[in-house]
Amino acid sequence: MGAVLEPRPAMEPWFNVEVRRESAYVTATTYILAHYDQQDGKPMTDEGRAGAWQAIDEHTVGAPGTIEALVSALGQIMDHGAYKEWSTTDSDAPGASAKLVEGHLRVTVPHSHQYGEKGGVKEFATVEFGYEDVAPVLADLHRLSAS
Repeated sequence: MGAVLEPRPAMEPWFNVEVRRESAYVTATTYILAHYDQQDGKPMTDEGRAGAWQAIDEHTVGAPGTIEALVSALGQIMDHGAYKEWSTTDSDAPGASAKLVEGHLRVTVPHSHQYGEKGGVKEFATVEFGYEDVAPVLADLHRLSAS
């Protein structure tokens, strides 16, 4: 069981975070709200679809929102006691990264999991970031936002 954190202002309306012992869920809030509307019979809007995580391949996702919003979400994870406790016994692993591809943010997270509907749907609501992926991705995001 995890702790659902209050979103920081810079995360809104894009992300919510739930921290756990060795990982954290980063949920695409805009997409979730559009998905609930869709369950109530309303069509999925372009804005709702744009608010989803996008599956690129097994370990790479397209991130919704802004770089600053994802920086804030990952920063919230690193500031939490669960991450700090994990970091005293474990460490970052190679392979995690973030980059811009044709103006779209791509995040490679080899120790993380994608959660969403099955059956060929490329949009989904949540990425479970393994803590070993958080700091490397955050470092790349800081570099991207500085350029």
